[in-house]
Amino acid sequence: MISTHFSFNRKRRSLTAVFAALLAITIIGCVHMWAQGADTPIIIADGSLTIESAVPWASYSSSGPNTRVHPNTGKSVTKVVIAMPGNNRTVTFSGQKCTVAVRYASTDITVTTGNNGRGLQVITDFGSFHAGATPRHLAHNDASSKISHVTVTQGNQTAFDSSASGGTTVTISYQ
Repeated sequence: MISTHFSFNRKRRSLTAVFAALLAITIIGCVHMWAQGADTPIIIADGSLTIESAVPWASYSSSGPNTRVHPNTGKSVTKVVIAMPGNNRTVTFSGQKCTVAVRYASTDITVTTGNNGRGLQVITDFGSFHAGATPRHLAHNDASSKISHVTVTQGNQTAFDSSASGGTTVTISYQ
């Protein structure tokens, strides 16, 4: 009787372990699939300028000293949201080339894609930035300036072009 009870408990523990392992694999797979399809925005924020990427900057590849290429080249820009005092705008994209140009102090930051909206690149003088609070942040070395101009081009048409004077955030959604 005791050996049967012991054998039954061992089988139950084995089945529980197998179930727990399958559940963990399923959860990890779902998280991975969700992360692959999720928005990986780039946020350029004013006031001690920072550039935040949902993907750590170390994951970007370098294409020369001033160009970083987003690791998810198959994703495309879906929208650009500009938030600035008195002039908020959302520009939506559907497979078109996207170019966002931001001027901060004497630094130009350009986020651009290929003609199909894919292959996002960030072009700037990366020497003007240092590591921010996390591996996903870059902070400008000049913390005293403000974004002075933002231009968004959709295909070959200017969709947004405005001077700025502080309190500006540009969010580029890439999924």
